[in-house]
Amino acid sequence: MINLLLQIFGLLLLLAGLGFGYWRWIKPHESGLGWQEKGLLLLVVLTLMGGFIGSPFWWLDEVRSFSWDLPPLASRMLASAGWAFFVVCWHVLQRPTDRRLRLVMILLAVYLVPLAVAALLFHLDRFDFAAPITYAFFSIVVLMCIGSMWYLWRQPEAFADEPADLEPPAPAVRYWLMGVAAITGLWGLALFVTDNGPSAFIWVWSGDLLTSRLIGVMLVAIAVGSVYSLPARGTVRPMLAMIMTYGLGLAVASMWNGVAGLPIKWSYTIVFGIIFLVSSLFFFRRSMSSV
Repeated sequence: MINLLLQIFGLLLLLAGLGFGYWRWIKPHESGLGWQEKGLLLLVVLTLMGGFIGSPFWWLDEVRSFSWDLPPLASRMLASAGWAFFVVCWHVLQRPTDRRLRLVMILLAVYLVPLAVAALLFHLDRFDFAAPITYAFFSIVVLMCIGSMWYLWRQPEAFADEPADLEPPAPAVRYWLMGVAAITGLWGLALFVTDNGPSAFIWVWSGDLLTSRLIGVMLVAIAVGSVYSLPARGTVRPMLAMIMTYGLGLAVASMWNGVAGLPIKWSYTIVFGIIFLVSSLFFFRRSMSSV
């Protein structure tokens, strides 16, 4: 009964968050928006609020906050993904444009669709179908998968890009995004394909392929989002904010193992700590120049 009440409370928080998001980002412009445009913005709000509300519970490894029992490090990495999605969605909602909204849809589709397909085909035994959180998980994932794929196919053209947004970013930023894409893409694919690779520096969850895939798809999503942001500067700042947030989250999540008396995964701490630092330099340099 307590589990059910806690999950109902979480659902009410999410609904309240959606109501606030509608009032904050959609209602001021609703007279000029059709139902397709409102649905697109509401999907971004749902992504933002889901990450914002779920991440504290995932970081604390609250077993009732997710559909299968995650190892503590993976749970903190999931929280980092939630915060990263919150940050990128906040930036996009502050100034929604066609390319920025498409970036969120690409990130959602790459993150959720492969995970959902893998879960349905290979990992249903990991889910407790007596727990309400399982049905909430699949309902939200299916909704977001269908929504993101629909808007990638038929995105409304009501959020025009400004000419400056379509200009290419500075070469240094482009090279950095390409480097991030290469690192996270290869790392993420390695985690998605197998949970038992040749190096403990990358493969942390031996014997738990579903968890390995959960972390892998986020890395692949960052890689794809980075590549998408290469041609036009309008998506660079939100993408850098996402990379920066996730890099910091993974570095701290690994260091947090020391607090719990567990081995620190130095490969994650060092690599993603560097990604955080360099992305921060580019992000704040662009912020100060109002680009």
